[in-house]
Amino acid sequence: MPQRRTVLRASPAALLWLAGCGGRRGESTSTVESTPEEATEPASGPYWYTHPQPTGNRFVSGSADLRDSEPVRFAVDARPEWLVAHPAPRGSYWTVSTAAGTATRFQVTGGRVADEMRLHHQSPERPPVVASGGAAPTVLDHPSSMSRNGGQIVASGPAGTHRLYVAANGDLVVDGDERHRLPVEAPTDARPAAVGDGRYVVYGDVTDRYRHGALGDQLEPSSLVVVDPTDSRIVARTELDAPLVFEGLQPLVADLDGDGEPEIVTTIADAERGARIAVYSVAGERIATGPVDGPGWRHQLAVGPFGPDGSTELAAVLKPHVTHRLEYYRLEDGDLSVRATLDGVSSHVYGSRTLGGALAADLDGDGRVELLVPTTDRRRLVAVARTSDGARSRWEWDLETSLTSNLTGVGLDGGGLAVGAATATDVFVWSA
Repeated sequence: MPQRRTVLRASPAALLWLAGCGGRRGESTSTVESTPEEATEPASGPYWYTHPQPTGNRFVSGSADLRDSEPVRFAVDARPEWLVAHPAPRGSYWTVSTAAGTATRFQVTGGRVADEMRLHHQSPERPPVVASGGAAPTVLDHPSSMSRNGGQIVASGPAGTHRLYVAANGDLVVDGDERHRLPVEAPTDARPAAVGDGRYVVYGDVTDRYRHGALGDQLEPSSLVVVDPTDSRIVARTELDAPLVFEGLQPLVADLDGDGEPEIVTTIADAERGARIAVYSVAGERIATGPVDGPGWRHQLAVGPFGPDGSTELAAVLKPHVTHRLEYYRLEDGDLSVRATLDGVSSHVYGSRTLGGALAADLDGDGRVELLVPTTDRRRLVAVARTSDGARSRWEWDLETSLTSNLTGVGLDGGGLAVGAATATDVFVWSA
């Protein structure tokens, strides 16, 4: 695999390379494209993604008792691949992107579909982004230089609006008043996540040294790169030593230890020992590593107040293709340990790039957060609650056939919650 380390522009503030696992040190780099490819200004936000938060955390604020809610069920013209949810003036909007490249927005309110609008064509390999700040919500165009399987995120702040996405050659593109390229050598299916302080994190330094192939191909990232889009620079870069890789498409950012500062949650893996959860600071320092359980993948899902005492925990699935075990992790005093497990769930289909296979929210209005996740056969969704002695299933929703889309949801204006999922033929929306 060719390696590129050309320094085109660097600043003293950008010399932070902190090794989380014996990584290398070097300088941050950035270039400015001389020829614009297209107009760069996206439609006005706020922006909504296939995951409920731009941090990659699949946690939804809001509360409703959805246990006995009858779903609004509607068909679309092809197999649904992606769902994006956001509030409507009444109820919720659902943008459905299909395997045929069609995209349609549905308004769900009062137990029915109240409105339907066909949107412009979408590439089914790329998760859509919806902008809702204009006269009507719209799906953002995919930049022509964007990689085939990548995803984009929009950063808005005092310095303006920037799109961040991975280009076909692995550069991270920061697209604003000028288009900058940061040579991070990302996998082409890498997707940036918001850190929450104006910075963003993305996986970089693609390698073929771990050919598990669970996430769509046999290429995985080996570095974690934090960038500041306001001046298009890399502020931290942590690279794993061989044989380790990061096995994921997007890091998950959340305050896992309750100290008021975000952590970056990742999965690291190698062929001999398998996968484990690894938690990093935004500066790139390894904080903690979870247990290893032999070859296979761990699917990080959501961080929220799952604990029976309301403490913050991470929900992940151990080997969703084989073991089907939900795990709850807690980070305390630098120790990342599993506090509870429950068997019988499958948050991912082997080889798929759809990683939104779970959703965390207060789904029964009791003030406690549940995790909604598919059962092993992926034909039902089970709501799991933490208990004082572990975790247990609270109730299930029957999809009749297998889940094909991500799970997502949104808190509603004025209170309430809407949650959605799709099979090959139908979209289901539960709301209250």
